[in-house]
Amino acid sequence: MTKQPKVRKLHPVLHGIGLALSAILLVAALAGTYLLSTMATIIDSFIGAPSGHYSKTEIADAKLKAEALAAEVEAEGTVLVQNKDNTLPLSADTKKVNVFGWASTAWLGGGSGSGGVSSVNTDLLAALTAYGIEYNTELTDMYKDFQPGREYVRTLNSRPEQSGRLYEPDINNTAYYTQSMLDNAKNYSDTAVVVIGRLAGESNDATKQQYKRTEKGGDIVVDDTRTMLELTTEEENLLTYVGANYKNVVVLVNSTNVMELGQLETIPGVDACLIAGLSGSEAASVIPAVLWGEKEPSGRTADTWAYDLTTAASYANAGLEGVGAYTDAEGLYPADGTTCGNLDAPYAYEQVSYVDYAEGIYIGYKWYETADAEGYWSNVSNEYGTGYDGVVQYPFGYGLSYTSFDWDITDAAADGSTLTKDGDVTVKVTVTNTGDRAGKDVVQLYYTAPYTAGEIEKSSVELGAFAKTKELQPGESEEVTLTVPVEKMASYDAYDANHNGFAGYELDAGDYIFTVRHDAHTVDDAEKAALTCTLPANVQYPTDSVSGSEVGNKFTGSDAIDGVSLDGSDSEQNITYLTRADFAGTFPKACTSSRAMTDNVKALNLYTADMANGYINEADEAITTGAKNGLKIEDNGKTTELGYQLGADFNDPQWDALLDQLTVDEMENLFVNGYGGLAELKSVGKARSKDADGPAQIGGFTGMGAGTGFPSSSTLAQSWNADLALQEGRTIGTQALQNGYTGWYAPATNMHRSPFNGRNYEYYSEDSLLSGVICGNTVQGANDAGVYTYVKHFICNDGESGIYRDSVYTWMTEQTLRETYLRPFRMLVEEYDAVGLMSSYNRIGAVWAGGSEALLTGILRDEWGFDGAVITDYADHHSYMNGDQALRAGGSLWMSGMMGGQLTCETGSNSYMQALRRAAKETLYMYLHVRVTNRDYAESIGDTAALRHDDIVREEMNGWTALVQSRAQVDATEESLRIAAENLSISTYSYREGLATILDVLQAQLSWIQLYSNAIRAHYNYAVAVSDYQRITAQ
Repeated sequence: MTKQPKVRKLHPVLHGIGLALSAILLVAALAGTYLLSTMATIIDSFIGAPSGHYSKTEIADAKLKAEALAAEVEAEGTVLVQNKDNTLPLSADTKKVNVFGWASTAWLGGGSGSGGVSSVNTDLLAALTAYGIEYNTELTDMYKDFQPGREYVRTLNSRPEQSGRLYEPDINNTAYYTQSMLDNAKNYSDTAVVVIGRLAGESNDATKQQYKRTEKGGDIVVDDTRTMLELTTEEENLLTYVGANYKNVVVLVNSTNVMELGQLETIPGVDACLIAGLSGSEAASVIPAVLWGEKEPSGRTADTWAYDLTTAASYANAGLEGVGAYTDAEGLYPADGTTCGNLDAPYAYEQVSYVDYAEGIYIGYKWYETADAEGYWSNVSNEYGTGYDGVVQYPFGYGLSYTSFDWDITDAAADGSTLTKDGDVTVKVTVTNTGDRAGKDVVQLYYTAPYTAGEIEKSSVELGAFAKTKELQPGESEEVTLTVPVEKMASYDAYDANHNGFAGYELDAGDYIFTVRHDAHTVDDAEKAALTCTLPANVQYPTDSVSGSEVGNKFTGSDAIDGVSLDGSDSEQNITYLTRADFAGTFPKACTSSRAMTDNVKALNLYTADMANGYINEADEAITTGAKNGLKIEDNGKTTELGYQLGADFNDPQWDALLDQLTVDEMENLFVNGYGGLAELKSVGKARSKDADGPAQIGGFTGMGAGTGFPSSSTLAQSWNADLALQEGRTIGTQALQNGYTGWYAPATNMHRSPFNGRNYEYYSEDSLLSGVICGNTVQGANDAGVYTYVKHFICNDGESGIYRDSVYTWMTEQTLRETYLRPFRMLVEEYDAVGLMSSYNRIGAVWAGGSEALLTGILRDEWGFDGAVITDYADHHSYMNGDQALRAGGSLWMSGMMGGQLTCETGSNSYMQALRRAAKETLYMYLHVRVTNRDYAESIGDTAALRHDDIVREEMNGWTALVQSRAQVDATEESLRIAAENLSISTYSYREGLATILDVLQAQLSWIQLYSNAIRAHYNYAVAVSDYQRITAQ
């Protein structure tokens, strides 16, 4: 018989006193912690970092220019995809409109998460009013009463089925649409504008079901037959009604993601559709100007819009349903008790997740166009058309105009020529406006490489170059030049698939066809719109043409630096990758929902002390620290000549003498506490500096020190205008400096691998070249302003893996990684002078991307010659996003979070010290290099006003440093107080259950009281620091 544990009998008096006191203190603990946290947040909202000496006039002028530029981005990023009978632009006589659709009252300026905007100050309805257009308030008041805004607007605090909720009353429900309301609307105006809205964001992919509310206060209705990226039945019914009852019906799509919109073509009476994208904080103001023709919609789609999103090759392995779980991974991270804090409530991970990029290189148009070339769609016949026409609604690069253009190929000298290894192909096109309205056009040049079945995977067409015209008046012409470097057409052959004994970038011999197109599918009908060039023999690129470094496999088979092959071939992942040789047999039809994890993958689950010890190289020499060489990169906040000298040359011999001055504590503090800015380095005169999110709005994530909220990156990409991106980068950079920020956690150039990716709005496109060009110009613009960027997320944080982005194992071929996902980053490093990157949450194969030596050192530094800094993304869990691992893999900064972090592996070896010194140099180079760029830019345009204002007085910097330090103490005491409150709760519960004594409870109570006192003291010191800083900056 099993002996039963003895139950302690509780003392009745002490029991009652203890419980009563515990209850009081628990309430106090919760309330106190909340009040302290709230107070700190409120104080912080009024404080910015030192901003230099920008006048109020300069700041106001920058704001006005930013808002005007944002409106230009929105106008050019708006895509006209349907315009029957030239319904648009609307007649100047149309002074009133009916605005239908609940989403009209919840207009989206951005997606959710770090890439969003802090607020939408001008929505569609306000824009109509400002433009002098009246709208039917009886309708919009009904929508607002039906559902006053989205219930969940922060995807970082909700589940996908919450943030992705859809709201729409049915047009046939007379509780909302009364007959008198409908009659009044028809009498009000013969024009209906219908708004369709969708929201996704960080940590939440779009759902493959619909969660919707169709009655006020009613239950959530789940429709398993439709994804959230399809129209709801209520939206269909609404479109059917307005199509039958209104002369002019215009649909505005205000969505973070590509949608299925086939019904717009089949429902009678739906005339026009504009993909408005996400307009930022103010730029919806320009949408009426587009609708009424004052502005021309010159945007082109940056993605393929299919009638049925399940036809995408990535569909089965995207979103929550596209994530698999390892079957024997109990106790491995994150199914080791780790909690996710990015949902509506803390959630303990129950699985170790993976996602297979089984579609390979065939994402977006590279899938749809290649499948068409191979006859994959030949059996398609539906209400939309036959073959390709029944599959793709709007091809990549598609867009209509209010005017018309004619193209003439004025220089096609390359036709019939022989390609050379280091040559290029140039085509010149004269674009003439043949219509009666001003407008802009986009010319696209694609290439088709020779393909042999079963050898190197290649898409049938690939974008090689593009150009957007200036605004052309009727009858006006412009010649644009499009150039494709031969090297850029090379495929990466990781497996020697063409059996020539070479693995790397190469070009197969044969004919290369270049076509001038209006979109990925439509070749222009001009003579010489198709050119053929010949490559007589195979060409290989064993070295990088920019860095001169050797190029070869870093992730495949026995060459895998991280120890496990990225394609899963040595870890029994058993992934069937899509191949052009057999599309029908290899198309990914379903996600592999589970499989076993092999020992070699398990061994890399988390970084260990033994791994760190294995990094030690006995040949590494000791470094000098704390030297008194008298060198400074800043003096009273102003960049010194030495600072400019070092920022101009990573290999300047003076670097060693400067780095010798750094102390170990300074270097460790700089590396470990990378969140929010770069630490002060007194030994070299570097002041404390501050960094902020996000891609569409500096400071937008926190709302503190926020600049202008621009349209989303996906909307900017739809403009196909590199110059606009350059201007946006300069403008956001300037506003960053005016708000006290020297670094920008942006932009982001992951890929639109799937329409269901949660952060597609924050990224640019499904195409690597378009992404690289738009992102690259944004980075160059920020550099011109003197602000460094951390381009994210390096690499493959393309989707949120449902809700499992934290440490998801991501598998693909090295060809896919290099050609599709790494290409934009390579362009940024080699063509656009990017000096900062941010790593990602996911794994690349079996290893955390931020701790991948193959990625950070093998590719980034060794192949591409990158000298700048790599910061981690926000490290929610230090055991996984491990600072020791990041440093040794080639990282420069650890975003350890609000509470800071601590290195736990060995810190005494020369190898560790060398890594620390390297990281510090990379960070300082990034910090200084953009100042050199800014000075050069100002000189090139002859305008000293373009120089960054970095003459911050020392007293102000000291005040800011004291403020930062006191705030850090507040954060530390609040965390200690939170833990004490948890301990008090546990002690009280244990006492009730007879598992603890009253002394345990009293001790927990005393600990909480002491920590509460410490927290009060910390907040007092913080308030004093705030007062001092406000006094200094007011002088």
